[in-house]
Amino acid sequence: MACIMFTDIVGYTRLMSKNESQALQTLDENRYIHKTIISKYGGELIKEMGDGIMAIFNTATDGVYAACEIHAAAENNEDLNLRIGLHHSQIIKEKGDIFGDGVNIAARIEPTASGGGTHISHEVYDNLLNKKGLKIDFVGGFELKNLNEEVKIYSVEANAQFIKDLASRTSDYTERSILETKNSIAVIPFANMTGDAEQDYFCDGIAEEILITLSNIKELKVVGRSSSFQFKNSEYSEVQIAGTLNVNHILQGSIRRRGNRLRINAMLYSVDEESQIWAKRYDRELDDIFEIQDDIAEKISNELHVNLVENTDRAKPVSLEAYEMLLKGRYFEEMFIEGFDRACSCYFKAVELEPDYAEGYAALANIHFLQTMHLLLPPREGFKKTKSFAKKALSINKEIAGAHFVLGQTAFWHDWDFDQAKEHYENAAKAKVPYYFTGVTLDPWYNAFAHGDYETAIINTMKIIETDPLSFYNQVLLGYYFTWGQYHDKAREVLNNLLKLVPNYSEAQRLLAYNSFIEGDSKRAVEEAKKAVEMAQGLGWAQITYSITLAQNNETAKAREILERLEASQEKVNVSPLGIALIYTYLDDFDNAFKYFDIAIEYKDIWLVSLKHGPEYKPLRSDPRFDALLERIGYPETLFFH
Repeated sequence: MACIMFTDIVGYTRLMSKNESQALQTLDENRYIHKTIISKYGGELIKEMGDGIMAIFNTATDGVYAACEIHAAAENNEDLNLRIGLHHSQIIKEKGDIFGDGVNIAARIEPTASGGGTHISHEVYDNLLNKKGLKIDFVGGFELKNLNEEVKIYSVEANAQFIKDLASRTSDYTERSILETKNSIAVIPFANMTGDAEQDYFCDGIAEEILITLSNIKELKVVGRSSSFQFKNSEYSEVQIAGTLNVNHILQGSIRRRGNRLRINAMLYSVDEESQIWAKRYDRELDDIFEIQDDIAEKISNELHVNLVENTDRAKPVSLEAYEMLLKGRYFEEMFIEGFDRACSCYFKAVELEPDYAEGYAALANIHFLQTMHLLLPPREGFKKTKSFAKKALSINKEIAGAHFVLGQTAFWHDWDFDQAKEHYENAAKAKVPYYFTGVTLDPWYNAFAHGDYETAIINTMKIIETDPLSFYNQVLLGYYFTWGQYHDKAREVLNNLLKLVPNYSEAQRLLAYNSFIEGDSKRAVEEAKKAVEMAQGLGWAQITYSITLAQNNETAKAREILERLEASQEKVNVSPLGIALIYTYLDDFDNAFKYFDIAIEYKDIWLVSLKHGPEYKPLRSDPRFDALLERIGYPETLFFH
């Protein structure tokens, strides 16, 4: 998919016949403006056609923003009266050119604009992530040459302040990109040379500790754990890894452990210099592990000419055994649901060994939050424990970011106190013992559900992905926000790409079905949901989604059959009452739907926060009982809508 741009100069033929020299100067200026701004937005100038230019961009947002800046830059030359057309479509790229129906559509849209104007197709409008600051008007349906179907066209106009802000943001982005390219690093898990697979947790943990320390350096882009740890025991070269993760430095090493004796080799590789620029061997006792970690981080900061600020707020545990339990717990936690119970046991052992271990309590808070979000604990029980452990961590050390963050999650998902959640998230971002180092202050869920701002949720998730590009979890989050924000083509693109990488990822498959359901394509939704049920082996939200899609597709008997099974199993497993309410909604049984919404409130169903802004609740919004639900959750009455 690409956003295709066509531009041309209105009145250029007349100018050429009147003053050829001036016309050629105008053409040179036009070329310079386009090349500069297209490059700024990550686009590609495909070719020039007389006074016209064809270009492509990765996203509709990039294309529209570039068009706005091109017009602003052209205002200084009265002869440079441009019109621009944009369309978002699949393309075929071959030998430096592009082909496809979308190219023809974009070319036909451009002449419909007046001088100084930009016209976009409905596909661009639908995929434009941030419309704030833009005046967009529907122009009408056009029957364009050689096209069988009518094309809906919109005009786009940006005010002066928006252009000024846009130029500033673009400049910031360019400077940041240069900085990140120059000072960027991925920390690869240290190889376990002990000959005992049980020590993998220790080798991974040491690498993660160094990664966390380096993430405190503002001038350094540090790739997230999910992405860099995919290269554990990899046969890829440093250059290949750096290219995949878009970094210029790789830190890797090995650990050999014999009892309390350690031999740690650490090596820093520079892509620019195509060689190791630093290496050191440490032969020490286990008691020196924190000193070794700090020394490695300091040596790296010196080599990269960035400032490492000593983190005096991060207290080292007295008990090395407690520290090892923390590392082991993190190792199991990365195994997702299958490892949650073992992680929890390790964290409990850590705080048993060291009762004042703040990071141990923060880890306990986080694992209970994860267990609750994945329906392994009932919400009331799970969030009560989450809050208790987080508060215990902060009573020992108020600078533990992870504890602030899960308190924010508890306030958001369980207490429905959005102001309190925002305060906790901001405290997490300011805390000196790092946890959530993505550069995003608020959890994107907060943007999506507290304010219905799916555009910001998408943008913030993309920022997270910049530092963790291979994280499957972040990609599926992007699928969520594209789905609820009703960017249906983008959701399908992200989720299908994810399923190519992880063919049996049931949640990605379920989201595909949910996306089609929200879009109103009930037949496709049923087919996709059925696949999700098979992948998930009937667990979680897959069955609920399947029943909802069947109800939407008027296959009521099948929908009710699943519904009855879900209702019968509620005492044995955690079944979302809100999910059952949604099934009843699409069976047109609103009385039972609201009955289950009441149960969901008593149960503290986490997904109640989606009620106000979730598009799937549209059939209920004209019912007065719906406003009462929102009021009970805590949405201000002035924000209610239908």
